[in-house]
Amino acid sequence: MVIAQRWKHFQSKMLEFDLQAVLVTHRPNIHYLSGFTGTSGFLLITPEKVFLFTDFRYLEQAQNQSPSFEVVKIEGGMNYQKAVNVLTKEGISSLAVEEDYLSVKAYKQLKKAGEWLTFTSADNLIEKLRATKEKKEIDNISRAAQIADQAFKEVLPLLRPGIRELDFACELEYSLRKNGSEGIPFEIIVASGHRSALPHGVASQKAIGDNELVTVDFGAVCGGYCSDTTRTMVVGKPDQKQKQIFELVLQAQELAQENLESGIEVVRVDAQVRSFFQQHGFGDNFGHGLGHGIGLEVHERPSLSPRGQGTLEEGMVFTVEPGLYFRGWGGVRIEDLIVLRASGPESLTKSPKVLELN
Repeated sequence: MVIAQRWKHFQSKMLEFDLQAVLVTHRPNIHYLSGFTGTSGFLLITPEKVFLFTDFRYLEQAQNQSPSFEVVKIEGGMNYQKAVNVLTKEGISSLAVEEDYLSVKAYKQLKKAGEWLTFTSADNLIEKLRATKEKKEIDNISRAAQIADQAFKEVLPLLRPGIRELDFACELEYSLRKNGSEGIPFEIIVASGHRSALPHGVASQKAIGDNELVTVDFGAVCGGYCSDTTRTMVVGKPDQKQKQIFELVLQAQELAQENLESGIEVVRVDAQVRSFFQQHGFGDNFGHGLGHGIGLEVHERPSLSPRGQGTLEEGMVFTVEPGLYFRGWGGVRIEDLIVLRASGPESLTKSPKVLELN
């Protein structure tokens, strides 16, 4: 069973890093290690045992989705007393927590319940394991990408002067769901004209005008796994500057994809594109990272950015999304979803990359 293999692998990593117990509170990590998809609960994992704590509403679901876990009923929301009782029974005095996700309130509750506990960091250990995808995970992401491609193809004829950004986003969301998406992984971005200079310009009341750039950033969900795609087009006839910027961004993306290989440092991939834009005089107009991992969350490891850590490895799935943005004028971003296989990079995104709509 895949889930059992995951938590057993995690337990071996706990021994490697000398972790006596780990409290898992981040929902995607709970899902990854246990299969549990409920919205209330947490895991306690020791090198020998695995526990899932949840309330009355999810007891049956937890037992069905996580048969290998000892399911413990809790009351009063995220009540950690029973978890501390387990630690006491097991003679465990050190607890690793997910410091990026554990609230101050929850930490105080833990301290009150177990004053004798020593707290350490789980150091994103689960996220590091999640960065390399299994075949089924890649299949789900690939299917999500296919759904997104099909939905975009269906609504593209609606992208015409006069349609509001919000209306187009609404039509795209409906098409995503109609084609099988379990939801939308993030709020759809539709940014036209000068608003396309906003990398995260979610859809507004603005009507799309003649000959304007339009950036559309969207995704689908399949089996709990996300996809992420961006396309930028001109509604009408593109001018010379629009063509120039589009071609530069497309060339930057192609340059990045040519250099994707197992073992390459993520910062190096990002730096190559950053240097390319700098050489063309647009270094200051590329203000975000080149890409990010994707899976149960839209943004996961690896991070292809100046702050990224580690190397690309076979089985990783990530975006490559260079962009150039000019305040008051607009911007262009092109984003594909890539899986790194033994034979090299494979794009899971099939939507055409064209500036001018026919």
